[in-house]
Amino acid sequence: MKKNLLYLFLFLSGSCCVQANTVVPEKPGSYFFCDTLAPANVQISGITLTTAVVSWAADPNTQNYIVRFRPVSTAAWLTANVPSGQNALTLTNLTPCVNYEVQTAKICNTTTGTWSAPLLFTTYLNYCAAASSDMNAMHLSNVTVTPSGGPAAMASNSGASQYTDYRPDPSRKIQLLIGSTGNAVTVTRTWSGTPSAVSVRAWIDFNANGIFESNEMMISSGSSAASVVSAVFSVPALAFQTDPNCQVAMRVIVSETSASPVCGTFTYGEVEDYGVSFITPAQLSVSENSAVKAGSVYPNPTAGMLMLSGIAGDTYEIYNAAGQKMKQGRIQERNIDVRELVPGTYFLQVRNKENMTRLKFIRQ
Repeated sequence: MKKNLLYLFLFLSGSCCVQANTVVPEKPGSYFFCDTLAPANVQISGITLTTAVVSWAADPNTQNYIVRFRPVSTAAWLTANVPSGQNALTLTNLTPCVNYEVQTAKICNTTTGTWSAPLLFTTYLNYCAAASSDMNAMHLSNVTVTPSGGPAAMASNSGASQYTDYRPDPSRKIQLLIGSTGNAVTVTRTWSGTPSAVSVRAWIDFNANGIFESNEMMISSGSSAASVVSAVFSVPALAFQTDPNCQVAMRVIVSETSASPVCGTFTYGEVEDYGVSFITPAQLSVSENSAVKAGSVYPNPTAGMLMLSGIAGDTYEIYNAAGQKMKQGRIQERNIDVRELVPGTYFLQVRNKENMTRLKFIRQ
C-alpha cells in the first residue's frame, strides 16, 4: 500500500518516469522560421560574353536556394543549386550576345518556394573605365567609320564630354566584315580656343577578350594640331565572329599626350566607346544596313505610353542604356506601354519582315 501511494505521489508531481540527464534536441531555426517567399533584391552583375553573377538579399532563416535561367523566348529552364548559405551564383557557359532571363527561389525543408520575378540581361563584354577630368580644352566632335565590302558607314557627331558610351545606341552601331581590308576611320577634334598639339588613338577589341591591346590599335596619331586624323585598317581573319546584334568595343581617345592610359583617368580630352559587330558576307543583311527608316515616337519624354508615327513594324524590342533588353512584344494599335520601365534613357527597335527602325526615347 505504501509503495503504491509513493508511485501515485511521484506521478502526480511530474517526477515519475523521466530519466535523469535526458535532453530533448532543439529543431534548427530554419525548421520553424524558413519561408517560401520569393527572394528580394535580385540583381545581375559581372556580365561578360559567357558569364553573369546573380545575387539576392540573404535571409538569415533560409540557407538554401535554387536558380533557374534560360534564353528569352525558349521553353526549357536550366537549373542550378546554390551552395548552402550563399546568396549569389555565377552562371557560366552562357552563349555570347544572347538575351537571358533568370529567377531564384528559396528552398524551405525541401519545398521550392515562389520564384522571383524574371530578371533580363544580355551577355556582353565589360571594359575598363576611362575618362578625362577636363573636356573643356578640346573634345571629339566626329567619329566616322567606313567599312569595306558593303556594311553601312557609321558617323557620330557629338559635343564635349569626359566619357560617352555609345554602344547601346543602335544608330551608332558599326559592322565590319571578318578578314576585310581597306576599312577607314576618321576622327575630328575640336578645340575651345587656339588648337594645340594633341594625340588621337583608337582600338577595336578584335579578339573579344575585353582588353584593348597594342596590336588592336587602329590610330596612333602622335601629337599634332590637325583637326582631322584618318587611318585605314584591316579586320583579322580570326576576329571574334558575332551575329549582327553582338558587339565588342571600339575605344577612341583624344588627349593631351599619347602616353595617357587606355584605362583610367587623364587630364585633358575625351573618351568615346562604340559597339562593333564582326560578321561574314552571308550575315550582311540589306535591310539591316539600309538607312534608318523615317519615323518618330511621341510624347518623348513619356510618362507611360509611346505612340508610333510613320513607323512600319510588327514587333518591338526595348533596350536600356546598358544594352540589356527590358521588354519586347507585338505592336497593337500603334502604341507601346512603357509604364513598367524605370525612369531613364531607352532605345526602341521596331521590326517587320523588311525593315528595322531604331529610335531613342526617355521614360520620365
